[in-house]
Amino acid sequence: MYDSFLLCRHCGVLHPVPGPPIDDEESIQEFNAFRAEHEAHVLEDAQRIADSALFDGPTWDPMSTRWFRVAAGADELIVRSWRTSVEEPRRHDVTTAPPLSAGCIEVDESMLRRAFDRHFFPHAVRPGKLERFVHTVHELIADLDPGEVETTFDDTDVPNASIGPFPPDLCDTLLNRCTPIFDTWEIERVRSFIADHRLEDGALAVRVRRVLQRSAA
Repeated sequence: MYDSFLLCRHCGVLHPVPGPPIDDEESIQEFNAFRAEHEAHVLEDAQRIADSALFDGPTWDPMSTRWFRVAAGADELIVRSWRTSVEEPRRHDVTTAPPLSAGCIEVDESMLRRAFDRHFFPHAVRPGKLERFVHTVHELIADLDPGEVETTFDDTDVPNASIGPFPPDLCDTLLNRCTPIFDTWEIERVRSFIADHRLEDGALAVRVRRVLQRSAA
């Protein structure tokens, strides 16, 4: 994704500024054609604001429309980047109506249930206890701020989502809340389950869905 753009406010369109590693002759010609087409208007430099992208499909899909913010002078603008065919370059235009979305934090509940059950094998966990464990996990992450949760990598299958470890400061809280639910021998299994699955590749990993929004003035 490009970081620098040339903005025509009159037409509400932008064009990426070629540069390493994307500095082939075709991209340079397209840039020069854009500048010539809009030379009678006021052209400005615009810089993409890091970590502000929102997608309507997987990030790896070349046809996914993306929205991101740029800084142009004292203004912050929302840009839509899209194409109608993989053979054509992306178009970039200023928009005032980004897609609505709500930031949230979630866990892969089906994976969590399977992993928890396997962790107790060859013993079996009563369904009621498993339900209370899953409910407790949901209760703890429900109070988290999506913007404050640490993530490690993007989820390639879910648009606008990243995966991170279960917050370290909640691990002890989760264990303490499980103490009244499980028997003494079971709570030791719960303790080891949390330790084994709290990282970003474990069953307790959290998925954080991002939301594109303007910064406060």
